[in-house]
Amino acid sequence: MNRRLYAIHRWISVVALVQLAIWVGSGFFFAVVPMTRVKGTPVAGANTAPIAADDPLLSPNAALTKLAARGAVTKLELVGTPTGPFYRAKVGDARYRIDARTGESRPVDEHEAREIAQRDQPGSPAVRDAARIERDAEIEYRDRPLPAWRVRLADDAATVVYVDAVTGEVTARRNDVWRVYDFLWSLHIMDYRGRESFNHPLLIAAASLGMLTVASGAALWGLRAARWRRGGVKKRGPSSRAGERGARERPTES
Repeated sequence: MNRRLYAIHRWISVVALVQLAIWVGSGFFFAVVPMTRVKGTPVAGANTAPIAADDPLLSPNAALTKLAARGAVTKLELVGTPTGPFYRAKVGDARYRIDARTGESRPVDEHEAREIAQRDQPGSPAVRDAARIERDAEIEYRDRPLPAWRVRLADDAATVVYVDAVTGEVTARRNDVWRVYDFLWSLHIMDYRGRESFNHPLLIAAASLGMLTVASGAALWGLRAARWRRGGVKKRGPSSRAGERGARERPTES
């Protein structure tokens, strides 16, 4: 029984070893790397600005009237930005931004997206390039609103700032540490494509295998401890092993 259990434990351990090592290594990374390095350190309030009380703005009712042709407005907010005051609205699943002074639609162009991204990061690093993403965003921008501007900055962390092309909000910040973290997270939860789910059969199977490894190891130690308590396991010296070897080699008398 012990030999069979040992063989089961050995082969389960061989199969589970790689994923167990990944869990330990990625968990160590998550524990020692501060989240401030993963998420970056954006400049708080960099893309907000005060709204002057005497600024001739459209009233909320007037803004609603402008948006009424697009459907039922479920959200309307007035925001002040370095570019000027805007009304941001949600109409069904669609998002809109209109100039709070004129009521004209004001989506974000590349020039404004670059300025937003630079202001967002300490030191206002230079922009490497900017591209508008309409669909099929990279994995690092999964499940975020589109269209968006992807602005790559020329800093040491290879920071990329994503700016909502409709509202002008910063919707994501990515850097090299975040990318390592995200890759290790995909290995940790074994969701290599979506990198979100940890309730899928592959992870459950690997976790079950890990539990079997622990359980079989614990059972082996329990059986060994029981033999020690009964005095069934004795330390054998060289003389006893030599005697056993001689007994095996002695011819059987007829």
